[in-house]
Amino acid sequence: MKVLCDAAERFKYGLGDEDTKTAKWLQDEDVQYGDTAITAAQAKAIQKLFKSEAIQNAYARRDEFWILDACDYYVEHVPRFAAQDYAPDERDMVMCRIRTTGRVLDAKLKVKSQERGEGDPEFITYEIIDVGGQRNERKKWVQMLSNVKAIIFLVNLAGYNQVLYENKEINRMFEALEVFGKITGWRDESKTSTGAKNALRGGDLFKHLPIYLLLNKKDIFEKMIYKVGLDKTFPEYRGGSKSDEAIDFIKEQFQKRCPPGKNIMMLDITGVSRHDVRTAFREIEKDLLKNHRSTS
Repeated sequence: MKVLCDAAERFKYGLGDEDTKTAKWLQDEDVQYGDTAITAAQAKAIQKLFKSEAIQNAYARRDEFWILDACDYYVEHVPRFAAQDYAPDERDMVMCRIRTTGRVLDAKLKVKSQERGEGDPEFITYEIIDVGGQRNERKKWVQMLSNVKAIIFLVNLAGYNQVLYENKEINRMFEALEVFGKITGWRDESKTSTGAKNALRGGDLFKHLPIYLLLNKKDIFEKMIYKVGLDKTFPEYRGGSKSDEAIDFIKEQFQKRCPPGKNIMMLDITGVSRHDVRTAFREIEKDLLKNHRSTS
């Protein structure tokens, strides 16, 4: 809500007196960073503020500033969050967002082997490392990922109509494509100087690793594509509002950021769907086992 209030002020959308009081309360550092529970009355005020004309006008322009995709979910359920006996359910936890800084997750998961072949172990232990994707976090990647056996690259499909947290002038999808190209080792020879061509890049470190591209938030993308065409970001796109064609086009853009001979597995998912996530990771596991068998 603070982000929306700041955007409304920047766009010069005026709030009413009562909503202005709520907006000022939300600016308080104790509210933003403290752990004091909100009251039922405060929850009601937040919902009222969200429904105000000024905030709705700002929200309609959310492609011009960074905001969490789950904002409307939080607002819808804020009265439940404010209840004294509130306990988060699975959906609440899935929708929760915590900014990744450094090596946030380093977990070992022991799972039963799928489609076990001769000589394969019954259980396989995977070590998963989650690293921050923001610009200031990327310089840490080489050190943290130097010994990994595979990379899962997660992209927000709705990012074609969103901007970066760090820079409101840069499209999130364009940024993802650029970073992906650095990971795979792709080089745009027309824009790369001779000195830069010889510089150490992601491909030099990860060229022998399988890379899996997960195009996430398909559910949001399918709704967004009917309101904002993909041609807004990619003028060469001619597929209209059909989500399947649009996703295929996006996959082509990522494939182009791979050096010759580098094939990657691409999966489009809805991250809050158990079925999608389970299916995607089973496909990744099968491929990892196949690669392991071919090299052992």
